[in-house]
Amino acid sequence: MGRVNNAFAYDKKRAKRMGKLYNTIDFNINEKISGDLFAKVPEKPVVGELEIGGKSFKVTYQEIDAMMSTLQEAKRAIESKYRLGLMNK
Repeated sequence: MGRVNNAFAYDKKRAKRMGKLYNTIDFNINEKISGDLFAKVPEKPVVGELEIGGKSFKVTYQEIDAMMSTLQEAKRAIESKYRLGLMNK
């Protein structure tokens, strides 16, 4: 599998400011999936492994979409609460 972030290359000082999980987040692409299988049945094959906090999760392409959508919504909700002055109350 090919790594996306190469977490080992992160600056440790910057990573410490960004949070304890920051430099543990990576994704390993499953390079063993054939192009034909991916094109014909994209919802079924495991496309790689998400690594975070020392744990690894095998995921499909659709699960990646769901994670991205969930995290974008989380960021929007946090930013809205901050703008409305609802944080730390």
